[in-house]
Amino acid sequence: MKNEKFIIVCKECIENLSPYPIIKIKNEEEFFEKVKELKPKEVIVDNYNFTYENEKQFKTLFPNIKLICFDDLYFPHYCDEIINHNFYAKKEKYKNLPSFTKIKIIKPLIRKEFKIAKKKRYKKEGIFLSLGGSDAKGLTLKILKILKPLKIKVNIYTTSANKNLEKLKKFAFLNKWVRIHIDEDVAIGMAKSKFGIITPSVISYEAIYMNLPFIAIEIADNQKHISKFLKQKGYKILNERDIKKVKDLLWKLQSKIT
Repeated sequence: MKNEKFIIVCKECIENLSPYPIIKIKNEEEFFEKVKELKPKEVIVDNYNFTYENEKQFKTLFPNIKLICFDDLYFPHYCDEIINHNFYAKKEKYKNLPSFTKIKIIKPLIRKEFKIAKKKRYKKEGIFLSLGGSDAKGLTLKILKILKPLKIKVNIYTTSANKNLEKLKKFAFLNKWVRIHIDEDVAIGMAKSKFGIITPSVISYEAIYMNLPFIAIEIADNQKHISKFLKQKGYKILNERDIKKVKDLLWKLQSKIT
């Protein structure tokens, strides 16, 4: 595995979704042990739980390994490079960084499958619904119950990490206008849909790229910056308390999405 060009190290990963080898770890200390073992030239971290202190410990243990951290909340950092790939990103928002830290602002990362799906001509119908791979707050089922009177076709895109799968499967079995797609290509799901109900996260950039109109439901603190950006661009953003408004919003659009 040392000869692999790219290796993913993570606490929770869905292995069949990754084209790269995966090493599972329990904590940061085990992560440091794996870095010591693998001896990479660069380490890229995309994890809100990897703190400033973790970064400082990393650079103390491995001063010659380049540490690159993805960031979209302007957190304090102690790394060699910060990458922010959001439309709203601004270098001047980062304060009190070490002198050796570089900031790189790049365009949102669009995966290859979206570029392929966008070029194909699919029949478009219904709603693309995805509230994250795990749907930690179980809002998907609540939204389905709210949408039930509309009888609009809904395709749920989620992953095997979703703890509410059995409930969703039961609902879909009883309501034929719902179909569940587990660990399937999200890009194709968007390409086949007329409208989306998603979160104000990276998936919203993918929806914009796919020209998919959507409502975004803010379900986490780390989505506030993207929510603000999307609101400025005219997108409708709801919070958890407002999800009942989804039905009224879609009722007005029903002729366009059925």
